[in-house]
Amino acid sequence: MSRWFGKNRGTTWVLGGLLAVFLVIWSIHGKQAGRDGPAAMPGAPSTFQVVGFYENKVAGDGMPSSRISFSAHAKQVTQVSPLWFSVSPNGSVRNTGYDATLVAEAHARHVLVVPLFISAQGSTNVLWSISTRRLAAKNIAQVVRVDHLDGASIDFELLNPKSRRDLSRFVGDLANHLHPMHKILAVSVFPLAGLPVSINGAYDYKALASVANYLVIMAYDHHYSGGPPGPVSPYPWVKSSVEAAVKQAPANRLVLAIGMYGYDWINNGKAGAAPTLADVTAEALAKSQGAPIHYVPSQSQSEFTYSQNGVSHIVWFMGDQSARARLALAQQYHLAGIALWRLGMEDPNFWKVVP
Repeated sequence: MSRWFGKNRGTTWVLGGLLAVFLVIWSIHGKQAGRDGPAAMPGAPSTFQVVGFYENKVAGDGMPSSRISFSAHAKQVTQVSPLWFSVSPNGSVRNTGYDATLVAEAHARHVLVVPLFISAQGSTNVLWSISTRRLAAKNIAQVVRVDHLDGASIDFELLNPKSRRDLSRFVGDLANHLHPMHKILAVSVFPLAGLPVSINGAYDYKALASVANYLVIMAYDHHYSGGPPGPVSPYPWVKSSVEAAVKQAPANRLVLAIGMYGYDWINNGKAGAAPTLADVTAEALAKSQGAPIHYVPSQSQSEFTYSQNGVSHIVWFMGDQSARARLALAQQYHLAGIALWRLGMEDPNFWKVVP
């Protein structure tokens, strides 16, 4: 190298000058293109994650407290993800319940706070416009910075499959804001198995995992309020969803969400509205009705029936044994961790096996 430089010094200075000009142009272009192009590959979680979804307590709603559960089990939770913000069609972000006391407690106990940013009614339109998409990403990053948060978890559901590319671009835009600040970016996704394209078609696992730290597979509501009774999170479906996911994205960028709840249907085999029951509430209801709880091995779900005012009911819910099976599944496939929907709904016995 030094011999070539000595013989061709003039040529070298010319080439060096051209190279410098090229690097300046490339740098400017790269910064501009980066707004639409993919962000740098983020780091995957280095330890097994236990993400606790969290809802603020609403007086009189009858639901268990997320705060009590978090305070009791913070040593086993790596991230808490509160439902605090929504994104509007114009790209603005609305605060729906930020609680500084939870942020302070979590940070004091070395737990990261990565709140959910959900799509407000009609806000999926934010993905169809470049300007509003970028504005939404900028506003989310601003909230994360000002409120001393550790990242953002995007939960945009029931998107038109035509939004597939736009959602990936939006997450890339947000990554370009958050990753330079060393903030976490997570994205909730519907399972790839057993669902129509109209439900999961907007989620490009490969593209999203290339810019987000991890994806959260929402493996619940296979049977739901408004549909016929059945297991809310049947094990064969969950396993198929995990197997499909690891074919599209690295296992260490996938988190398996476990729904710690169930539904109370009228037991006539027909579709109908069904109240949501937390696992602890379902177990208390079964006890109060003297109804034995049956664990169904083929579905890895719990169920029981009871009668009230002459009407037969059937309840399907997760339960401790089922939740443990899903934790074992996440470990078996070397996923990045699990997420619990939500803190407070779970059977307390589940924490005995949480790493």
